[in-house]
Amino acid sequence: MPKPIRITDELKTKAQAEFTALLDGLKMSDGEIRYSKAFVYQEATATLWLTPLAYSKTVALVTKFSDEVAWHGLAVRQAPNEFVIEDIFIYPQEVTGSTVNTDQDKYTGWLYEFNDETFNGIRMQGHSHVNMGVTPSAVDTGHREKILEQLDADMFYIFMVWNKALKTHTLIYDMENNILYEDGDIIVKTIWDDTMDAFLADAEEKVQKKKPASYRVKPQKNKEQEEIGEPQHSLWDRPYYSSYGHGLHYHDPYEL
Repeated sequence: MPKPIRITDELKTKAQAEFTALLDGLKMSDGEIRYSKAFVYQEATATLWLTPLAYSKTVALVTKFSDEVAWHGLAVRQAPNEFVIEDIFIYPQEVTGSTVNTDQDKYTGWLYEFNDETFNGIRMQGHSHVNMGVTPSAVDTGHREKILEQLDADMFYIFMVWNKALKTHTLIYDMENNILYEDGDIIVKTIWDDTMDAFLADAEEKVQKKKPASYRVKPQKNKEQEEIGEPQHSLWDRPYYSSYGHGLHYHDPYEL
């Protein structure tokens, strides 16, 4: 479920009313009050598009490097709840199998190489996890919070974690609409041209899943005949000949 990013006056009033109601008749066993409140919006989704260029660069980075690698993305808002990652850029970094670190001076110098339009369009940060899942670490969360502190009220920012299985963890912070979209709220798609659509359509026609053949089993006395599927065997599960012992012996691997 999507969540608010900032506490609005409406949410503040609601939380204060609930907290006041909680205090009425409250008995404390240790002199402490513990209160937690989670805010969620009604179910909503966002769509995140990757251009073929952005997708191919991302996959190349994730599959090429045996260490973690991080990148920024050039992203735009296409509709109120649709975003497009148009391109990605690698910034100066030092990496290990589980960390990415930057030299602030080199990183700042790299950023200032862009023109104003591109600089202002960098609205995405991604990195890879090599031999692990895509759940963000405490370091990832801390880095994300630092970036959020710099965002204006009309901005958005996208965070992605990829691994070599091409699984992803995605967050979209939509500051303008005060919505945080998380994995289950986000549909990630790739923009293909007509050539790719035609190629995939042709492939779907030519690639057919083999249906198991059926055959009749000889019925036993007082039992009805039944139809069962033919067992599917690997190409490697073939009968073989052995010269062990006297002469050649045929062995059927399916024979019990």
